[in-house]
Amino acid sequence: MPSRQRSPLGPASSARQAALGLAWYDVEGDHSGDPAASSFSTGHLRGFEGVCELYVGDAARAHDRFVSAAGALAAPRERVQRAITATDQALARIRMGDPRSAADLLHECVLATAATGGRVPTIRLRRARSELRPWRREHWAVDLDDHLMDVLGS
Repeated sequence: MPSRQRSPLGPASSARQAALGLAWYDVEGDHSGDPAASSFSTGHLRGFEGVCELYVGDAARAHDRFVSAAGALAAPRERVQRAITATDQALARIRMGDPRSAADLLHECVLATAATGGRVPTIRLRRARSELRPWRREHWAVDLDDHLMDVLGS
C-alpha cells in the first residue's frame, strides 16, 4: 500500500490542496452550454488561492497569486473582485514586511471601493488598514487615513 505524502502544513493544507485541485478541474473543463460559464473564472480562483496562501501558507506566494488574479480580472463586471484582490494583495505586502508599499496600493483600493460600492472590498480594506496600526504615526499611514475619510467617510 503506497504511503500518502503529508503536507508540511498538516491535514488542513492537504484538504485545501485537494479542494483547489477540484476547483481547477472544474474551471478548466468544458463549459459549452453553461449559461453562467464566466461567473467564476481563472482570475477568481487565483485570488482564492492567494487567500489560502495568505492565511495558511506563504505571504510572498499569496502576493504572486494576487498579482496573477488581478491581471486576469479585466472585464468591467469584475471590478469588485479586482478591488478585493488588490486589497488582499496589500495585506500580503504588510505580512511580507512592506507596509509602506501596502499603503500605496491601498490608496488605489480606496478609489476602487468607492467606485464599486462593494461591501466585501470595504471589509477587506478595513482589515488591511487595521494591520497597519503599528505604523499609524507614519506620514504615509496618516495620508491613507485622510484618504479613507475623504473618499469613504470611514
